[in-house]
Amino acid sequence: MDALGKAPDGTAVLAAFSAQVRAACGVGLDEVVARAAASLGGRGSPRDDLAVYRYLSYHLGLTDLDGGPLPTAARGKGIRPLVCLCAAAAVGGDAANAVGVAAAVELTHEFSLIHDDIQDGDRLRRGRPTLWTQVGVAQAINAGDALFAIARALLTAPDRAYDDATAVALAAAYDEACLRLAEGQQQDIGFETGAPVTDAAYLRMVTDKTGALLGAAAAMGALAGGADAAVAAGLGRFGETVGVAFQIHDDVLGLWGRPERTGKPAGNDLRRRKRSLPILRGLAHPRIGSELALRLADERPLDDDETADWLDQLEACGCREAATTEALAAAARAQGMLDAMPLRAEPAELLGGLARAAVMRDR
Repeated sequence: MDALGKAPDGTAVLAAFSAQVRAACGVGLDEVVARAAASLGGRGSPRDDLAVYRYLSYHLGLTDLDGGPLPTAARGKGIRPLVCLCAAAAVGGDAANAVGVAAAVELTHEFSLIHDDIQDGDRLRRGRPTLWTQVGVAQAINAGDALFAIARALLTAPDRAYDDATAVALAAAYDEACLRLAEGQQQDIGFETGAPVTDAAYLRMVTDKTGALLGAAAAMGALAGGADAAVAAGLGRFGETVGVAFQIHDDVLGLWGRPERTGKPAGNDLRRRKRSLPILRGLAHPRIGSELALRLADERPLDDDETADWLDQLEACGCREAATTEALAAAARAQGMLDAMPLRAEPAELLGGLARAAVMRDR
């Protein structure tokens, strides 16, 4: 696992993690993607010819907008389904039984991104035009709703590998996570209005927006693996804490990430006046806080030069370092939770590697 912890390229970190999950659990991300792709429209059904399934395939990075092959892969990182598979194996279960659950979690994440891109006005996702820019806002919202329904149906599919009681528990965990995801998104959008944001409010927002689904991925994987409710809840808290670390690191990438890696312009969150953690640290800084608050309250757009200047000031004042330190601290807390649970060694090590990868990736 040392190589995983020291890899300098975030994509390499995640690729190594994915390969190690495949080796340790017997299944990996390719199986999850295949299960998710097979669920789009129900292959061979009368619905196959509807454009909505091409829209979803495009958003998922499986095909171009016409359903044709892509020259290069444009899929997501797949962290959530990998957590789900690892959790199932960590509690002593068969990770293959959790593939459908992992696919449901990943499709739910992707559904949220379709709506998130619309709400934020983002025009790029993974280096490609976002769905709403290609098919319009109304059709993209509809596609996101369809993806949510597809994801939910996977949990109770006739070929599921667990009993009815487990299916009910999975559905309850899923519904709670989706509600919290919506609550977190509402808070995040509200933070762009200019009202003061406390550290406590920020932490609640990221715990809901990002932590809830990652926590559900771990808890639901454990349930599919046969764990009791207490063990599943413990793994859920671990995943939630990794989600917090993940989101704080995302805040750093949202300002200083390389566009060729993130697929978004540098300083994008600053232009949107998003109260991410580095911005909160800047607002609290005695040297730049007052001026930054005035500029964020001014509705004039920030051009590239002004954005670059503010990024330099935030970094010089230690705001980038402060956020990175907090992300690392959250990852360490997650590792501590993991160490306290009675889990199988190899998949538990992989989950610990994920906690490190969450704060090392470059996209």
